[in-house]
Amino acid sequence: MELLQVLNNRIPTKSSVFSLFHKKQSQDISKKFLQIIKRVKKWMNNKKIFNAFCIELYDIISYYVMFDKIKIAKKILRLLEELSLPIAYIGENRRNESFKKITKIKL
Repeated sequence: MELLQVLNNRIPTKSSVFSLFHKKQSQDISKKFLQIIKRVKKWMNNKKIFNAFCIELYDIISYYVMFDKIKIAKKILRLLEELSLPIAYIGENRRNESFKKITKIKL
């Protein structure tokens, strides 16, 4: 139940991502996504649910990033890619480092 609550309340819908693209067509929307990630990280302490959140968020924006419809800073995109990988794949130590890096990023 917790996972569904987090995913429904915190993840932006595809239409809101598309509206961000239209509002800030020539600008970077990195700050908005960084705020979303930090807000969810502060709100949720469970790493598995946060991993599911990162997977869903990356799935939503990956299409727009691939076809250059949205511009996101590379350091945010790389961390989001790393956080959206399965925990067993990257290891617990590297995952903890990514958590620390995401809170220290400033744009």
